[in-house]
Amino acid sequence: MTSKQTNGRSAVAASLRRNGVHVRIGEFEGIKLGASRFSLRDPYYAVLTISWPAFIAVAVSFYLLENLCFALAYYAVPDCILNARPGVFMDRFFFSIETLATVGYGVMSPASLYGHIVASTEIITGMMTMAVITGLVFVRFSRPRARLLFSRNVVTCPFEGNRALMVRVVNERHQAIADAAARMTLIRRQITPEGHVMRRFIDLQLERSEAPILGLSWTLIHFIDDRSPIQGMTPRTLADEGSMLMVSVRGYDESISSSVTARQSYAPDAVKFDHQFVNVIDELPTGEIVLDLTHFHDVVPLAEETLP
Repeated sequence: MTSKQTNGRSAVAASLRRNGVHVRIGEFEGIKLGASRFSLRDPYYAVLTISWPAFIAVAVSFYLLENLCFALAYYAVPDCILNARPGVFMDRFFFSIETLATVGYGVMSPASLYGHIVASTEIITGMMTMAVITGLVFVRFSRPRARLLFSRNVVTCPFEGNRALMVRVVNERHQAIADAAARMTLIRRQITPEGHVMRRFIDLQLERSEAPILGLSWTLIHFIDDRSPIQGMTPRTLADEGSMLMVSVRGYDESISSSVTARQSYAPDAVKFDHQFVNVIDELPTGEIVLDLTHFHDVVPLAEETLP
């Protein structure tokens, strides 16, 4: 590929990033063309999915804009606010804030029928606005979230006489997750006989896909045998096919009394062939099990004598 072609592809990619909507899937990011970043038909979803700083910024901006509008309404008719200094817009603005919050300090008050009508309208609007914002804050806080930590890498190593693909997951909360169920999926790009490019979702059978309880750590194991879709794969083939490994775990979190789901995706370079996880579980003479999370993500190459 010439430098001109490379520059052309880079310019097209930059244009797509600017004009498209970014969709993050774990470690991967996709771009949707023709989709709007914010839809007025679904503001509830947009408000719930933005970050906390963005949510606070939107709420404060809406609050200030609302007060600004009512302050302009007060300012449009002079002498409608008692004790407000003539021509001073900030007096109307702060009176609007006090009215919207239903907090009166006894200094300024409506002085005419027009002032009473605007103030009454603002009080009704303020109660509704505060109810909506309070509800949104409650929903954002009350959404169940799993505190499951996945290993940064996937390893392949011998296990029980076979080669196996392994992912490690740990429950970061102090209460157990009951009826845990795991799923491992290989997402790979394939070309059909007709020439169509398809992304296939291929489930990888786990040695154990369910656990009655997840209190500490759980290693998900997929045997790489003749029935495995990844039999014979190498780091090069994973990268050439644009493959991605998706792991999800769901269960009932007893600490919040709700069902939770967590997932993690792995790029081809996160799959470490012929590596193994560092042991992080030990047992004390008293029978207590110790889980060392400081080395949870650590992997080491297999010794040459253990390689097949």
